[in-house]
Amino acid sequence: MAHKQKTGLSAFLYKMNQFLDTHILPWPVRYLTFRLVILMTMGLLIPLIIFANQTVMVLMINSYLNVMSVAVSSIVLLYSTISEAHQKQIARMQEERARQDHEHVTAMHTLILQSVENQRAEIADIRRLLSQMTGQPAEELDMISTPDLQALHPAGADRFHADEMAERLKHAYHVNTLVSTMERDFPVGE
Repeated sequence: MAHKQKTGLSAFLYKMNQFLDTHILPWPVRYLTFRLVILMTMGLLIPLIIFANQTVMVLMINSYLNVMSVAVSSIVLLYSTISEAHQKQIARMQEERARQDHEHVTAMHTLILQSVENQRAEIADIRRLLSQMTGQPAEELDMISTPDLQALHPAGADRFHADEMAERLKHAYHVNTLVSTMERDFPVGE
């Protein structure tokens, strides 16, 4: 029962995040990234210095600058976290596609090798038939073996194990706890 409540809570939070991302958060982002607002905010540093003896004005400007600073920092963190989660998802999809493409190419190569083997067997049969018809001995053709295509990869056959991608990511990238938590609680693309 607790699992259903967590799922319900996760679904609610996911829907809330979708609503905020669609209808609410774009407005502060548009406001904070508007060039005139950026210039005016930077320009507020001048009155802050000029009117340093007027406490109310200094506190008001300082409060505005603090709020803007926190808003910009939060938005940058939010979008970088979302971007990182999307990049990981894209990397997983690209890895899956590469694995599928590899399986397809391997299957095609195997079919071609089987076709060549069938042709060699048919040619050998024709040569035997011709040798029987002409009474001359037939030479045997050398048979080619199918190479292990996974072993031919520069990383070897280990490259195609199911956990190989996770191991590479574990050694190559810094684990971001916030992104991992977001991916677990609010999967992208649901």
